[in-house]
Amino acid sequence: MTSSESLTASNVRQLMKSNIFRQGLIWLLLFAVSAQAFAAQSLILEIPSVVYANKGTVRLGEIARIKGGNKRTREMLADVQLWNDGREISRKDVMRAIDESDLSDIRLEIRMPLISKVEPPDYEGNFTETGGSSYAQRSVNDLVPLLKELSGWNGGLEISANNPVPDGTLIDPASLVPGTSGATLRFRDDSGRVKPLNVRLTWLQNTVIASRNIKRGDKISRSDVFTRPMKINRVGVYPSDVSEVLGFTSNKNFRQGEPIELSALTSSQTLKRGRQVKIVASYGGATASADGVLLEDGKPGEWVRVRRADDRKITLRARIIDENTVAVSTD
Repeated sequence: MTSSESLTASNVRQLMKSNIFRQGLIWLLLFAVSAQAFAAQSLILEIPSVVYANKGTVRLGEIARIKGGNKRTREMLADVQLWNDGREISRKDVMRAIDESDLSDIRLEIRMPLISKVEPPDYEGNFTETGGSSYAQRSVNDLVPLLKELSGWNGGLEISANNPVPDGTLIDPASLVPGTSGATLRFRDDSGRVKPLNVRLTWLQNTVIASRNIKRGDKISRSDVFTRPMKINRVGVYPSDVSEVLGFTSNKNFRQGEPIELSALTSSQTLKRGRQVKIVASYGGATASADGVLLEDGKPGEWVRVRRADDRKITLRARIIDENTVAVSTD
């Protein structure tokens, strides 16, 4: 069902009894807040006259530079699978692979010759050149902004490597998951050669720490906690701001100096009908949010009815996550 279709009153009553109508409401929420971000994006795909790849299936992100659009669309384009015979890749091959993918609503400019020659990957082992080598000119610290953008990470990031950073453009990976301890980065230089670099990653987050011993059942006040940067290997485990824990009750004992875990906190506060909240919906790998209003009283963990703030006709069932957030059910 699309947003442009109209329904009679009898059809609406009929659909409300089915899961199709329920899932339609979820997608209506997702579409309303995400359509603008995904509609008619302009991207540029650049493939050189010589690419380095083994015979068989190769990801576009391994042989092409992708510019424009948003991060999610670039990642989807980079993941498009392309078969090559080990000799050449044609513009027609690339267009066919993209047409067979799930990509839509994009304007794509392909910059490549009619035929690109395929040669085996030219990996040159450890990059230990010195003196006039251009590979020794870049530092791993120069990669921090780029990797933070690929991961969508707002905290601190430290990178270490045993070898200098290769010259050229980073072509892989197309994205990183915050908390990943290491990765192999692949760079392609102006001649089309692909070179790898193994890096170790340390992720830092401003974390809420207990300033005194906190007992199970204690209600957390501002004097009980403070913040400091901390190395993490998982995101979403620790709060990053004191405001996220104030007024919550601890479900476990925390020693002085120990980081507070979000999963160990509960709130006894009842949220009243009419409170403005953020509605979060996830379905099929897509996530979106919208401003909403509670239609029932409820506490964190309980299910309530909620509607979008800008549309009184859309009513959804959601679980209260905290004082400001509810999550829509997509089961």
